[in-house]
Amino acid sequence: MKRRRFLQTTVTAALAASAVQFRLARAAADTPRYRLTLGQWTYHRAFRGEPGFAKRDGLEFARLAGELGFEGLDYSGILLGENHADPKYLAELNRRAADAGVRNVIILVDLNVPLGALDEAARRKAVDKFRPWLTAAATLGCTGIRVNARGEAALPAGEQARLVADGVARLLELSTPLNLDVLIENHGEGLACDGAWIASVVKRVNHPRCGTLPDFGNFQKNRARGEFHDRYAGVAAMLPFAKCVCAKAHDFDANGDECYTDYARMLRLVADSGYRGWLEVEYEGPGGTPRTPSPVRPPAPPLGEREGAIATIRLLQKHLGPALQVRS
Repeated sequence: MKRRRFLQTTVTAALAASAVQFRLARAAADTPRYRLTLGQWTYHRAFRGEPGFAKRDGLEFARLAGELGFEGLDYSGILLGENHADPKYLAELNRRAADAGVRNVIILVDLNVPLGALDEAARRKAVDKFRPWLTAAATLGCTGIRVNARGEAALPAGEQARLVADGVARLLELSTPLNLDVLIENHGEGLACDGAWIASVVKRVNHPRCGTLPDFGNFQKNRARGEFHDRYAGVAAMLPFAKCVCAKAHDFDANGDECYTDYARMLRLVADSGYRGWLEVEYEGPGGTPRTPSPVRPPAPPLGEREGAIATIRLLQKHLGPALQVRS
């Protein structure tokens, strides 16, 4: 009888534990894996007041994002311009973000300085240029900044990787005390758009605050010759180190699919990598050489900036379903 009661108690406890584990697993599965942040560059024509676009003030960014259901904001350093060094402007950005119920995530910094310069003094000077941008990112409560992996194009790939890694490591000495990440995006041309090469740089840096920002669309190998790196292989190589992922879009076909990127294939790579976190929506507008290869699907008429952002959200929802969190 004692043995029977013992077995009954053990089985009951085991079943109870299994039930708890099942509920926990189900809860984890039901929790959205991905949250949306909007790339400010989506509205770059409006913020710049380009012909055919109603001029908008950059301070409207948070409201525009909040209205579309975004939780985060990724700022463009180009659009911020000298405002990044203005404490009053940054304070107003913080106030607008709070009012819209969104948070500041990243500043995508586009400095024309080589972090991988051959000369050590030039690398130190390049790193020093990022100081005010790091201060701005910390003031805005961002998680980090994005940088470009610019090096000396005439050098072998391995030597360029070593020098860029050294520059990034020096930048991390400034960013880490501010609790900021340094993310390398495939951005620019040549090796700076080669996902496998970027991954090799991050491995060399070997720092928990150094990561990647894989972009679905930036894989220009040689603009003059119309050559491009493989975007799927490039994103796959960068995903193990990703701290944000940019779902870039240019054109959509009549069915709402992006014309240059197979989103189903790309998002399978994202999901299979185990990545969880921010997905940046960046609708850049119509593609075409030298920025993009030929479309794999015929484009429908171009969309406006707001409509392009909405189309990108819908495409992400189509393939990610409940794994994607969108504010109502």
